[in-house]
Amino acid sequence: MKKFFILLLLLPTCLWGQINTDRVMMIARNALYFEDYVLSIQYFNQVINAKPYLYEPYFYRGLAKLYLEDFQGAENDCTQAIERNPYVTNLYQARGLARIRQGKYDSAIQDYQKALEYEPENVVLWHNLTLCHIQQQDYTSAARDLDTLLTVAPRYVSGYLMKGDLALRQQDTLQAIADIDRALAIDRYDPDVWASLGVLHIQQGQYAQAENDFDKAINLSIRNASNYINRALTRFYLNNLRGAMSDYDLALEIDPTNFIGHYNRG
Repeated sequence: MKKFFILLLLLPTCLWGQINTDRVMMIARNALYFEDYVLSIQYFNQVINAKPYLYEPYFYRGLAKLYLEDFQGAENDCTQAIERNPYVTNLYQARGLARIRQGKYDSAIQDYQKALEYEPENVVLWHNLTLCHIQQQDYTSAARDLDTLLTVAPRYVSGYLMKGDLALRQQDTLQAIADIDRALAIDRYDPDVWASLGVLHIQQGQYAQAENDFDKAINLSIRNASNYINRALTRFYLNNLRGAMSDYDLALEIDPTNFIGHYNRG
């Protein structure tokens, strides 16, 4: 008993510091989970002050800042985390997203390519890498990304929708139809498939079919403002102005700050 007591006397700071750090970290992660981002950051700050060599509190603080739309702060925290542990895929993924939101597509691409070295079959990484290349209008690289993505996940619906979008950007309507039809064959209950088909029909001037597509998309996902706005556009071209106005009202009820909804309704 004396030896045990002496050991506690010799190591009080180390033992209690470890216990407190773990507890504060747990509280911080719980606050992050329950979307109390400001509070979580305060707790992560305490952990970082106590143990600045850990990568996790920087990473989680970066996530909190990402949700708060402090994208530069999120990027900085993820960089700090990567400096402490450069072998964690999620760190590059989070920093890549923070960079995307700042329009730093070249840097985001570097992050996703690095992360793919560790997880070459990670669907989310390939998805985001493809979107970066599309944003840069590097359609050759985007097509190459999609080929790999759909080899890794041949039933990944979003991959075919992105492929269809890529085809439309290059004025290849037939290929876009084939890609969307493939997505539809895989999952007829995905609202994004019907929405993509609706956009395609709008571009073809087939407004009645487009309205039907958006009807199905809305039935499958009633809280998506974009689908109401797009259906309103089809109804406008079909001279159904009351229906269009109703759709804009519904869209703005879901998303009161939607600029396109206010502009078109006005």
